[in-house]
Amino acid sequence: MKTVIVRNISLPYKTDSSEAIGIATSRFEKCVGRGTVKGAYINRRSVDARKKNDIRFIYSVGIEAEKLPAKSKLDAMDAAILEDAAGVPKQGSTALKGRPLIVGMGPAGMFAALVLASEGYAPIVIERGKCIKDRQTDTERFIKERVLDPESNVQFGAGGAGTFSDGKLMTRINDPICRFVLEKFTELGAPDSILVNAKPHIGTDNLVKVVEKAEEEIRRLGGEVHYSTRFLGTIEKNGEVTGVLTNKGEIPCGALILATGHSARDTYKYLIQSGFEVTAKDFSVGVRIEHKREDINRAMYGDADLGILSNAEYTLSYREGKRGVYSFCMCPGGTVIAAASEKGGVVVNGMSCYARDLENSNSALAVSVLKEDYGQT
Repeated sequence: MKTVIVRNISLPYKTDSSEAIGIATSRFEKCVGRGTVKGAYINRRSVDARKKNDIRFIYSVGIEAEKLPAKSKLDAMDAAILEDAAGVPKQGSTALKGRPLIVGMGPAGMFAALVLASEGYAPIVIERGKCIKDRQTDTERFIKERVLDPESNVQFGAGGAGTFSDGKLMTRINDPICRFVLEKFTELGAPDSILVNAKPHIGTDNLVKVVEKAEEEIRRLGGEVHYSTRFLGTIEKNGEVTGVLTNKGEIPCGALILATGHSARDTYKYLIQSGFEVTAKDFSVGVRIEHKREDINRAMYGDADLGILSNAEYTLSYREGKRGVYSFCMCPGGTVIAAASEKGGVVVNGMSCYARDLENSNSALAVSVLKEDYGQT
């Protein structure tokens, strides 16, 4: 069975989604022929709130058919062929000399471990922070008592910084593998709504459970996860990495993946001093802005029914030359949290639980920092 995505179906937000499926089916059969649709489902839904007196949902509908229509017919119905979501690399042809080792149990390390474990590689994951339960205790102590554990905090530990950052799954890239990520999250317990909403949101309360299940899956498939285990350096032989040094001793490996995140400054310092190629890149820095949730809802939606629309999000952006200013990580009904990982450091983050029902909303307002700003080319 083949799938075609029929796009840009605009309907008043109170209209049942079944009408979008009916419109997409009609478009397809008008172009391809009656009886050619074998199934249909809502693929994506976004909010169009440009007119407060006419708020609409914009749907994309997946049409399942036995044959794919010609490009001219796809263009006529404003449609595209759904690309295969299974874009995960498969096993290579060269045997590893040992088990793969991943440094970091954040999103990148977690998914690397899940994929490798599913292919039978039995990966080893080391994470300088702690498991979810202990990490939650340490984070709560820091927020309430200002007692920081530099190795277990909002940045370091199971799930990485994302565990305490709302669980928004937003990316500006258009790659079929994004669907693989969303589907894997739902397999691990995330709400099915992330497969449909244009701005998927898991919520920190759900995400901690998802990360726990991801760890269970890695172990079930033969992998290992070691917490409170900090990467100190590599062990090399004949120009190849054969293991790593940690605060708990040496661990051999056949391949090494560094998925350390942005806050492991000691790791980057080691890499630079050891002669590894480290390339500078542009980045962004900003502040958190907090608003009353009801004010943002009124500004975006007027008097519309929030029971259907949920709490409002916004996006702001401005570009001048190579530099941009933009909103990022907008958290409706969320909170701003202290997120330092170093003593004396001041860092904040924003997060929401799945219900997004707290008094305030917040977002980051970030500005580009170019390589030339800090002496790099």
